[in-house]
Amino acid sequence: MKARPLEPEELRLFRNRSIIIGIVIAFIFSLLASRLWYLQVLNGEKYVEISRGNRIRLIPQAAPRGVVYDRNGIALADNRPAYQLQLIREDTSDIETTLRNLSTALGIPYAALLKKLEDHRFQAPFKPIILAEDLDYKKAAIIETYQEDFPGISIVIESRRFYPHNKIASHMLGYVGIRSEEQEKALPKNKWSSGRVVGQASIELIHNDTLIGTDGGKQIEVDSAGRELRILSKPVHPISGNDIYLTIDTRMQRFIHSTMKGKSGAVVVMKPKTGEILGMGSYPSFNPNLFASGISRKNWKRLINNPEHPLENKAIQGIYPPGSTFKLVTAYAGLAEKIIDENTTFFCNGYYHLKGRQTPYKCWSWKLGGHGNVDLRKAIQHSCNVFFYHVAVELGIDALHSYANQFGFGQRTEIALLNEKPGLMPSEEWKQKNLGERWYTGETPPVAIGQGFVTATPLQVINFINIIANDGKFTPPRIIMSESLPTFKSLGLTSDYLKLIREGMIAAVNDERGTARIIRSKTVTFAGKTGTAQVVGHKTTKNWDDEKKDQKEFQNHAWFVAFGPAEDPEISVVVLVEHGGGGSKAAGPIAKKILHYYMGNFDNPTHAEAHALPPKNEFAQQLHQAFH
Repeated sequence: MKARPLEPEELRLFRNRSIIIGIVIAFIFSLLASRLWYLQVLNGEKYVEISRGNRIRLIPQAAPRGVVYDRNGIALADNRPAYQLQLIREDTSDIETTLRNLSTALGIPYAALLKKLEDHRFQAPFKPIILAEDLDYKKAAIIETYQEDFPGISIVIESRRFYPHNKIASHMLGYVGIRSEEQEKALPKNKWSSGRVVGQASIELIHNDTLIGTDGGKQIEVDSAGRELRILSKPVHPISGNDIYLTIDTRMQRFIHSTMKGKSGAVVVMKPKTGEILGMGSYPSFNPNLFASGISRKNWKRLINNPEHPLENKAIQGIYPPGSTFKLVTAYAGLAEKIIDENTTFFCNGYYHLKGRQTPYKCWSWKLGGHGNVDLRKAIQHSCNVFFYHVAVELGIDALHSYANQFGFGQRTEIALLNEKPGLMPSEEWKQKNLGERWYTGETPPVAIGQGFVTATPLQVINFINIIANDGKFTPPRIIMSESLPTFKSLGLTSDYLKLIREGMIAAVNDERGTARIIRSKTVTFAGKTGTAQVVGHKTTKNWDDEKKDQKEFQNHAWFVAFGPAEDPEISVVVLVEHGGGGSKAAGPIAKKILHYYMGNFDNPTHAEAHALPPKNEFAQQLHQAFH
């Protein structure tokens, strides 16, 4: 159908409407143009500055880690302020220039700064990148003073772990380090900032959840350089981690450290009645401060390649033949099985001949012609091997195994520290299962004197000595202070037999010919026992030249165990000196110094006083307030 042409009147109306619509559109665009002119021309510089300038940020605040104290409130693992260098990329228009200025001003290699940036290239531009940890005060002051020259760079004060006594108690305390991805996943969100650094070993790791604080935060306005201008809302204060008190005494710990200077081994000092550890040292030790800011590759290699294993806690992880200290187990087993009594004697001419074996077993006194007739007290006093050979062969390995287990050998003490080793107490079943052979009678005499297959940790040995000192009661070793009473467990041992053993240990210290007389005191009656554990057997060294025999790694381990006062024990001690030679010569003087130091410098507080948790020291209180 053909369209009808518009009438003149309709055409005029259409043109009028088009003009009106055009005027409206033109007016709108003129308004937009004038607004753009106002923003971009008249006030352009102002709004460019605003667009580049102030921003709102939510800043998390990490809480200080809980402090680890000794029993007297002396801080062993504390916190200190540390200066962290951060970059926020959206706050700088020229990152390369900023990094080069930083490198020049602070002496940090430009390549290292660039790598930090590259490692975080996928991170949101408003999130901070940590360029350097633990800057010294002078470098931090340079950044704060000349902030305009470092846009996007800021100094953040954080809490950093600090071990004020350096190597003292390092194996008990452990150390901290930057968390792994797995450790981060395990943290609740309100601990992410506070838990950036977490425990990596020992107490720091075991009680990590207790020690980590709860994050706080604040909303702030920052300028174009990233500097804080004002807080926009009420901040949420971080909550410090909980503190922990250990049973150790820093005085004793420091004294142990001084006595073991230059030696390799372990020392444990305990209160036998309560199981509290007053001091535990493993040597050589390490400085946990090396880890607090991230250990260098050089220092890490130096530690792990050290043949004396400074990172190993030898008190609970070092396993050694217990030597003659084990004779006390053999003694009790012989008494309990009625093989011997207090009047039984054996003749020692320096040798023990086992039927069917051509080579006799030696007593350490074989060059002196032996000990002659000895009963149990004298056998302990003189540490006569032959007496205990007789007893052990009559007992058999399985009976010896059973009594050794009662005293804690071959099993962990379950102290609240990581990676404790159980040692080994052999039996017929064990040898058949692990070596595929039956047990031979000729293998029993070495076990009787703490040699052969038997091994133990220093903590197991002092645990065993505490049972003797406590007349058959077992008190689990404790490293964490508690207000509750210690737990006792009766092992069903016979008091009369333990008394005979203690008499032998007292004679070993106080008799003129006793092997442990090095620790004898004019004022206190101590009980003690020496031990010398062979590293290499006599058969092996028989054809060696003197030079090889004198090498340190082939020398015997030296043991010394003691407690006192013998009638009412307050303290027990075990000393192990690796490759030290004879127990009395190498370990005895150390045990003597420790025992006499305790008796001369420590009071005997009541139970309530001993278990009262002391207040925080002044420095810790000030630091706590500073972070809040």
